[in-house]
Amino acid sequence: MKLLQLQYFCTACKYNNITRASEELHVSQPSISSAIKELEAEFGVTLFKRLKKGFTLTPEGEVLLRHAQELLEEADRLSLIMSNLQNERRGIRIGIPPMTGISHLPKLYRGFKKLYPDINVSTHEFGAASLIESLNDESLDLVIIPADIGDRKKFSSLNLGEVETVFCVHPEHSLAGKETVDLRTLRDEPLIIFDKGFIQYNVITSAFAAAGIEPNIVHLSSQLYMIKEFISSGIACGFMFRDIAETIPDIVSIPLREPIKSKVCLLWNKERHISSDVLKFIEYAKEQKF
Repeated sequence: MKLLQLQYFCTACKYNNITRASEELHVSQPSISSAIKELEAEFGVTLFKRLKKGFTLTPEGEVLLRHAQELLEEADRLSLIMSNLQNERRGIRIGIPPMTGISHLPKLYRGFKKLYPDINVSTHEFGAASLIESLNDESLDLVIIPADIGDRKKFSSLNLGEVETVFCVHPEHSLAGKETVDLRTLRDEPLIIFDKGFIQYNVITSAFAAAGIEPNIVHLSSQLYMIKEFISSGIACGFMFRDIAETIPDIVSIPLREPIKSKVCLLWNKERHISSDVLKFIEYAKEQKF
């Protein structure tokens, strides 16, 4: 088993399509197919059920995908750590969960780069637990998350604003015309949400638990693209931030009767050395209004 094989496998799963994975990775389709066949041969399992268009994962494939994503995420973090063993800082490294990156980072990035075009800003997408761990081991300088979950003894935080989570369905769904929905009416709705380790998982499952309901979660994913595809295809319903959902043509967003709102915070480890570039970003963020 090689990390490259796992990368090919995870990218194919991202799109449920080897052709699109090939386009993203800039490698040939046979290379991806060969890597997946080698994994199947090594483990003695079938990972995919081939369809006329694309494929679907077998239960064994679901298990491999979950653990492969964790391994690749850890490999990315290790790469960041090793690249910074010297005392040299290479710009600003910002960690983000998928939806938060879309809703808040572009505005900050665009304005900051106009002021400081020579400062390199790189972004790294992980779940909340990995983001906090990355602040601890200094593989990231800053983290933007939709909750102030850091240890206040170790982390400083800056409130960047607020996001609202809304229920999302296909335009032809029976609830699409509702002005609001109550979680109790969603008891039997098939749901796709972010995987454990992502903040949304805790937010959504906690909201259902408070309402005394067991959510009908049919799929967990670490990919925003996959969640959008499931909802826009009518396979399942889900939850997104309002400002993101309202930009997607094939998805109808419905506010919750009891709104779920979260602060979006910029976190940094105050026990670690903060470079002048990172300080400039923090000061710029303090001046912005969202």
